[in-house]
Amino acid sequence: MKMRRTIVFAGMAVALGCAVLNGTTSAQGEAPPQLTIFTGPQGGSWYAMGGGLARLFQEAGVRASSEVGGGVSNIAVVAAGRGEMGFTMSVVPPAAARGQPPFRQPITNIRGIGTLGPNHVHIVVAADSGITSIAELRGRRFASQPVGNVTTEAFRLALEAAGMREEDLEITRGGQGYGAAQMKDRRVVGFTATTLAPSPAFLEVAQSLDVRFLPIDGDLRARMRQLNPGFRDGELPAGLYRGQVEAVPTVVTDQLIFVRAEMSDAHAYWIARTLAENLDKLRNIHVSLAGLQLADLAQAPGVEFHPGAARYWREKGLLR
Repeated sequence: MKMRRTIVFAGMAVALGCAVLNGTTSAQGEAPPQLTIFTGPQGGSWYAMGGGLARLFQEAGVRASSEVGGGVSNIAVVAAGRGEMGFTMSVVPPAAARGQPPFRQPITNIRGIGTLGPNHVHIVVAADSGITSIAELRGRRFASQPVGNVTTEAFRLALEAAGMREEDLEITRGGQGYGAAQMKDRRVVGFTATTLAPSPAFLEVAQSLDVRFLPIDGDLRARMRQLNPGFRDGELPAGLYRGQVEAVPTVVTDQLIFVRAEMSDAHAYWIARTLAENLDKLRNIHVSLAGLQLADLAQAPGVEFHPGAARYWREKGLLR
């Protein structure tokens, strides 16, 4: 009997040791079986970043992939269980929770993992267009993005703040790559995206054409904050894009990584821990993340933290 107990205890110890080594104990979290990450349109910063994030999770032993998406549509897709994770912005979850447009009904089963920094509203035009303000876009052919993207809503609110509607412009729709191509081909006077800075699409078009970034400042900025308090003041730093010699005032919204509320605490804990323990790799995914700090990552403005992620950030002393 004594020998049998010894064998049982030894077996339990080996099993526990293996679990610890594989990071599957409840204390360390548990790797999810797969992670489908909904990102942004092709050609944009989110799409590229999602691919880098998927590779990071793959290296950690999880079957992961990134999918095209949008900051608004990602909320609905992940909430419905068609993916495990998504990108959005801090202006979106409050509207989703209240069922405000563009959402048709409340969506409340979204929880935050962390943030990857601010996304800037970019509105660019050809320098030779003579356009210097958003109000001067009236009647011009301009590229926005498809319905379901935060860019579309941000630009709609920028127009509303300037006393206009989308119908006052000739709007064409596509991702950032589409907008850049349309502008380079002179099919539109400019395009917009709410995205990380610098954005590959804007870098590309600024190398091909002389461009001007339209400011969002003063009363225009204040009205946008009134329309959606998820916006905060920001700027495109001087020299960010070719020919941009001065800082351009704009508004920003923070990029959120989110999951479904139904995800297990162990899986959410593992995701937060994996991101934190691979901070250097995260910084190399996109130039805008070069200065990312743990304290930046451990935030979830506009949405409640997932309990599993919150537990990890509390253990790191970054969340009360």
